Amino acid sequence: MAIPSIQPTPAALVENGRIHTGFFHEPFRKVNLLDAPQLGGALGRPLRWLRLKEWVGFAFEHPQFYGAMIIQDAKYAASATVYLVDRRTAQRHEWLVVAAPGQVRLPETLWHGESRCVSGGDALLFDHDLAGGRHHVRVHLRARGQVPELQADLVLHQDLARVAPLVVSLPIGARHHTYTHKSPLRLAGTLRLGDATVHYDPQRDFGNLDEQKTWYPYRSRWHWGTFVGLTRGGRHLALNLANQMTPRDAPGEDALWLDGRLILMPSAEFHAVGDGGNYRIADPAGRIRLQFVADGAKREARNWGLAAIDYAQHYGRYVGEITDDTGEVHALDGLYGVVERMAARF
Repeated sequence: MAIPSIQPTPAALVENGRIHTGFFHEPFRKVNLLDAPQLGGALGRPLRWLRLKEWVGFAFEHPQFYGAMIIQDAKYAASATVYLVDRRTAQRHEWLVVAAPGQVRLPETLWHGESRCVSGGDALLFDHDLAGGRHHVRVHLRARGQVPELQADLVLHQDLARVAPLVVSLPIGARHHTYTHKSPLRLAGTLRLGDATVHYDPQRDFGNLDEQKTWYPYRSRWHWGTFVGLTRGGRHLALNLANQMTPRDAPGEDALWLDGRLILMPSAEFHAVGDGGNYRIADPAGRIRLQFVADGAKREARNWGLAAIDYAQHYGRYVGEITDDTGEVHALDGLYGVVERMAARF
């Protein structure tokens, strides 16, 4: 499989009825996916906004804690989720905010705007300023039984001049399409879990960003894996791997960041090892040779009849080796990240 080139970013994702497809240097400033006439066809066009799935999520790494937060809008359902894992004890805390229509808002792009989910006394507010190289995250989530109150005030630095983003627009069959923007980040600020305070240091602590706007098929599935951290040799490494419904003989959103440089990678396969969330991950060219060892999982299984999801985000450690585009081999010794599995009707 040939590795594609990265193109200059056009003014809009859809121009003259055509969706721009491929890999791009920076996020689009107009993500008008619903302007594409092929999505939904003529009969489905008036209500096709109901089929657009959108989310903005962050993962955040710390010597003691690993965590993730996401605001998602599936149109007929909207919510926000945060979880935090104590890596010393494997204790996990989770907060779920189920929102009513109008309580979740996501911006067209992250150049400027706010992602928000506010319901009752719970609030997640992400202030995006990609031109200024930052996302300001403010979170207040009430205590729930044995789960303590969570407050966060974080600045997530995304410097496009130093770290190239992954910006991908790909078809899913003839009538569906995915657009995503991903990047490693550096973190600063504080997080308060009950009476404990965690301080994030941008020289030490990393995170990553996942922005998604996708017109999914009714039956959808994917595996996704990611991590960010330092190799044994002290190099800053981040990885994004996805096995989804895009054409199998075409490049996907598989990418490696090495000290901020973006390297597009061959598509990898996820092979479950047992049923505990462990995986072997490899590509046919042999450049990705990884084992994922799960410590636990955030799970969700719901069946509403016509709509259903069977979802697990396993968190744990990556070990193995990755070969970059120059032939240099990078050894991983327990970098923390996730492998996500989804099967859905929505």
